[in-house]
Amino acid sequence: MNHDLRTRRIIGAAKRVFLEHGFDGASMDEVALEAGVSKRTVYNRYISKEELFDEVAKDACEQLLTFSFDTPSDIPVRDFLKSLALKILWSRLSPDSLALLRNVAFRAHRMESLRTGYAETAIQPVLSFLTTYFESGEGKGVAINADPEDVAWTFFSMAIHPLESKLLMGEQLTTDLETAIVKQADAAVSKFSALYNLT
Repeated sequence: MNHDLRTRRIIGAAKRVFLEHGFDGASMDEVALEAGVSKRTVYNRYISKEELFDEVAKDACEQLLTFSFDTPSDIPVRDFLKSLALKILWSRLSPDSLALLRNVAFRAHRMESLRTGYAETAIQPVLSFLTTYFESGEGKGVAINADPEDVAWTFFSMAIHPLESKLLMGEQLTTDLETAIVKQADAAVSKFSALYNLT
């Protein structure tokens, strides 16, 4: 969808305001101020805060929670999984991504746009990529006697938790983020490998 300059400024401002204050804490007045336009200009384009957030939600998910699946699939399985875990974690644990994930957690059950945008951009591509990898795993030395999609979900969950949960709840790290992410990725691969007897 093509937008005029003012509309793009409004969308950008709304994203910043929503990420900082959440849906309930955001106001159309603040969005207008951030965008450098009048409140009337905002309402001329969006009749409600809900409609504006619908526009912003998927855009934010696409920009913050996606990454390139460019890890070669023919490398050793542990190297492949660690590379993927690192990409998943970096995409989800920036300050803006965490702010978006908090909005997802608290608003997705009431906002279809947020729920579907998150699922389509941040969850399904990863699961599809992993499912395909595990389905064809025999040729890569990966022999898993389980449903590939269930295995994909298991690895995704191990990759992000507990670090993501701790940061979402505001827990302070005892080290820098990069070190914490590498430690989390290593732990995920080790636990996953032990669970499925990967060598």
